[in-house]
Amino acid sequence: MRKLISILASLTVLSLTALGVRAQEPAPLEFALADFPPYFQLDANGAPSGPVLDLAAALFAEANLPYVVRGYPAARLYSRLQHGQTTVSMAGDGHPGMLAGALQGSIPVFNLALNVYRKPPQPAISTLSDFAGSSVILIGAYSYGALGEQLRAPQAQIEIAPATNHAAALQMLLHDRAPYLINYDGPMHSLLRSLPENSVASDPLLRMNVYLFVSRAHPDAQALRDRLDKALHTLEERGDIQRILDAAEYSQ
Repeated sequence: MRKLISILASLTVLSLTALGVRAQEPAPLEFALADFPPYFQLDANGAPSGPVLDLAAALFAEANLPYVVRGYPAARLYSRLQHGQTTVSMAGDGHPGMLAGALQGSIPVFNLALNVYRKPPQPAISTLSDFAGSSVILIGAYSYGALGEQLRAPQAQIEIAPATNHAAALQMLLHDRAPYLINYDGPMHSLLRSLPENSVASDPLLRMNVYLFVSRAHPDAQALRDRLDKALHTLEERGDIQRILDAAEYSQ
């Protein structure tokens, strides 16, 4: 009986020790984004996709931090950042909605590039007014933000030719459904590699660095931001960021 009591006591101590270890494990940080295609988007079932997921996995692994991914409408995301419910997010340099409740990182995660694609006989585009009287292919799933509103405004005199996805948009351009295509560099890069050299030209339209943002409501926001910046720097030094972007599969 004494031996049994001793064994039970030992098991109790081990159980309490295990519970103590689990209690000390940090809660996962919420990494959340608003819809940000083609780099991050949610499908009809709420499942996220896009290369930002792979970037986040590499980043938090390098920083040795547990995390969960969430997607929210923009206004809700900004509110969650201000209240500390969301800890980390990602957006363009100086994004006012983010800066209201978060610290911006010091190292860009990647550069968002929006280009105008055309067959070489077509003249280059330098300003939005150059599109007037012409037609432009846009991916139907994307809003293109303020630029999309300008392109679709009646006074712009631009005919929009909607495409269902990146591959379809390129085929529309190649088959002269419209003289211009506006699309992101990332998904176009792999598609253009399969074409003969100089069959499609591109002109830069918009460039923006994308940064991490850490909620100011986090108890040690600056230290967390610096820790993530350090991890990001290590990933970039190893070339991991570019490898992830080059290997990305874009769902739309």
